[in-house]
Amino acid sequence: MRYNAPLTEHALSQQVQLLYANALPANLTVATISILLSISLWDKLDHQLLITWNSAILFFVGLRTYLLVRHAQTPKSHSPATWGRRYVFQTLLVGIAWGSLAPLMLTSDDPFVHFVIFLVIFGTISVAVPVLAARLPAFFAYVLPQSLILVMVLLIQSTHWSLLLSVATLIYTALLAATGRNMSRQIRRSIELETHNQSLIDHLSSEVTRRKAAQEALEQHQSQLEDQVGLRTRELTWTNENLEKQISIRKQVEKSLKHLAHHDTLTNLPNRLLLDARMEHAIKHARRNQGQLAVLFLDLDHFKHINDSLGHATGDLVLQQVTRRLLSITREDDTIARLGGDEFVLLMEEIKDTTDVICLAQKILDKINERFEINGQSIFIGCSIGISLYPQDGDRGETLLRNADAAMYRTKDEGRNSYNFYAEEMTASAYDRITLVGSLGRAIEKDELAVYYQPQKSLTNGRYVGLEALVRWNHPELGILPPARFLPVAEASGLIVPLGNWVLRNACRQMVTWQRNGLPIDTISVNLAGKQIRRDDLVVNIARILEETGCRPEWLELEVTEGFIMSETHASIDALRGLRDMGIQLAIDDFGTGYSSLSYLKKLPINRLKIDRSFVRDLAEDNDDAAIVKAIISLGKSLQLAIIAEGVETVFQENFLRELGCEMGQGYLYSPPIPTGQIESLVNRHNKRKFA
Repeated sequence: MRYNAPLTEHALSQQVQLLYANALPANLTVATISILLSISLWDKLDHQLLITWNSAILFFVGLRTYLLVRHAQTPKSHSPATWGRRYVFQTLLVGIAWGSLAPLMLTSDDPFVHFVIFLVIFGTISVAVPVLAARLPAFFAYVLPQSLILVMVLLIQSTHWSLLLSVATLIYTALLAATGRNMSRQIRRSIELETHNQSLIDHLSSEVTRRKAAQEALEQHQSQLEDQVGLRTRELTWTNENLEKQISIRKQVEKSLKHLAHHDTLTNLPNRLLLDARMEHAIKHARRNQGQLAVLFLDLDHFKHINDSLGHATGDLVLQQVTRRLLSITREDDTIARLGGDEFVLLMEEIKDTTDVICLAQKILDKINERFEINGQSIFIGCSIGISLYPQDGDRGETLLRNADAAMYRTKDEGRNSYNFYAEEMTASAYDRITLVGSLGRAIEKDELAVYYQPQKSLTNGRYVGLEALVRWNHPELGILPPARFLPVAEASGLIVPLGNWVLRNACRQMVTWQRNGLPIDTISVNLAGKQIRRDDLVVNIARILEETGCRPEWLELEVTEGFIMSETHASIDALRGLRDMGIQLAIDDFGTGYSSLSYLKKLPINRLKIDRSFVRDLAEDNDDAAIVKAIISLGKSLQLAIIAEGVETVFQENFLRELGCEMGQGYLYSPPIPTGQIESLVNRHNKRKFA
């Protein structure tokens, strides 16, 4: 065993424990001796020096006592090395305090004082061996300051006996150091031997126990050979049974892992990985037998509203019930998979014709449309389905799945809760949608958009009094794109909000320029999208745009579709009232198409109704349209609302509307939407002609 090896953590901990265990009596002894010494030398030395020295001794002893209390209360708050270092530092302070007693010898010529101080320091040095030898750094921190200061004082006195005493002190200190070192090594040996012996004892005890058990087993086996053979046979039998159980458990675990890798954890349906494998197998089978198969892509309608309003736990329960309903109406050979979220795929093999697929799609719609009872709440949801067929819609699983997805999106665009078979133009439409989404954001940043304006004419005096701002996209590859081409994409992708803000900001900035240049236009109309109104910061955002551009609120008219207002009643009223309070004029666009409640309409803070072009287009041929327009104008007048008709294309339509009392008209009879420079000359030329 090597004793000069680095200390182990256990040995260091034991040394520190011994150090702290011996510290309390040592502290009490130091305090007592310092007090008694001060009393005995009170008449021999300067009182102030004695009090200062004694106070220093007691203060450092108090610090070390506080350290002992902290160690006793929270021994694990620091490592043994940290506790050791702190104790060594405190001991160094006490040693220095004891050493500072030696200079008091220089303040007195009394031999008795010198003798007492010399003996006290020698005594305190001597007592360090049993108390501090457990940890050599603490021993030397205590002994060396006292010894060195005492030797220095003796050398300063320069007497014969003081020089002899200084030599004796150094020799005694060296002997004490050697003694302390030997004792420290013995303590360390004792600690390491104790640890080693305990390990040996534990090992021997374990070995004795094991051998005793083996001997008893051997004696028992030797008692009779037949019993031994029988016992061995039973052991082998048990081992075999245990191995069989382990193999069975392992097979079950492997089966479970394989199931988890290929199934959805919430619904236990096949996941995308297993679906791909089954689709590949089904396609090979259909190709070999010249058969057909169908892929149905299902997406629950408005499922996000359930998660947002009722929580994801309720949404999970709905998905599980949807799974059970789908399993109840499909064939055993059909595959139903969940791709994630609210998307499901149904693989239908060996179909005879599309009638089978249509029947299944209708069954799915009927079953999903039934009421769901979740935690005492009744929930109704719909389902949009897209269908692709093998081989006409693709000969690979990935292609069939992508085409079914495109057909499903067509279903959603057409109103949801129905089904559509895939057609080739759907792929082009989906690709076009993806391409436009990717480039529309860049178009807003790079100013590829432009605002066109269409004049609004007063049917009373014939002047152009307003303009409607309409956005156009100057696509670098596709040319000028009309709103119908990219606004649905912007609405679906969420880009409608930054797009709408861009149009509003540019229209307001242009209106300020026109007012400064004296263009005789009263208001400029800008359409607000539904997603803009749903945002909580709508009023604040529009106020910021007005402030940035310098546009006055009374110059601005915002148009909101009737259908949106009817579906968002409370939120719409609050937002519109906020805008009306700012002084902005409000109009309902496409009026007559949204089934407005008259009792609700009179509560809306609006200024104008805009008759939809579908009623104006056939005024000359359709008596029903004429009656509707007349009713709308009459309704607007009774509610003290201004009326503007859009889609005016003929003089007959204009005269008809004027005779009914319609105040304003807008349409291609006056001008199509045109760029800024052209609209200025058009308005100036027309209004000057009217007042010439």
